[in-house]
Amino acid sequence: MRRGGHLASTLLFFAVFSSCTNREKTEKENALREAERLAAILESPDRQRWQMPERVIAELKLKKGDVVADIGAGTGYFARRIAEKVAPTGLSIGFDVNPALVEFMQRDAVARGLSNYQARLIASHNPALEKNYYDLIFFCNTYQHLENRVEYFKSLAESLKPKGRIVVIDFIRLEKTDEESGEVPENLVDKKTVVREFRQAGFKLRRDLRFLPSQYFLEFVREK
Repeated sequence: MRRGGHLASTLLFFAVFSSCTNREKTEKENALREAERLAAILESPDRQRWQMPERVIAELKLKKGDVVADIGAGTGYFARRIAEKVAPTGLSIGFDVNPALVEFMQRDAVARGLSNYQARLIASHNPALEKNYYDLIFFCNTYQHLENRVEYFKSLAESLKPKGRIVVIDFIRLEKTDEESGEVPENLVDKKTVVREFRQAGFKLRRDLRFLPSQYFLEFVREK
């Protein structure tokens, strides 16, 4: 009886283990497919036209040795470009809430041979970044996904070096859902709201650039 019971327990264990393994495998495959689907959108060749990445990178005024956090980095569209700009002594970290996209960036960094390009998970409600560490914190097409934004930015203030900056790029307006970016018009946050929320968090607007055809470029620094 005991032997039969032991065998049944063993078989049950392996059945459960196999079920969990198969489920985890399926979830990982689904996450990979979703990352590839998002990559097709975020890495669309046409993004070059409306996102103007080379001009954006130039306007970020990065220096070799800078440490940069790209929050909501997605596939690392800007994070990898930032890594190239601050190399060899600087560091670019792409943060995202999606584990599949973090894994995508990690694979991409290896494939490109960018040892100063990292990717990490981050929570949408609490950044929990290193203190006094970053020269620049960068957001692109991410603002509307952040929770408790004023408190979020107050937390980020502690992560900036004394002369650190935060740059926000996002859409001014959309007439309909954008197939390339995936952005939905009713979710967008207008520029005045962004400036007001940063002011409430203890920041002031230093630059308001208007070279992007459908987006604003805002740079904030801490109030002294």
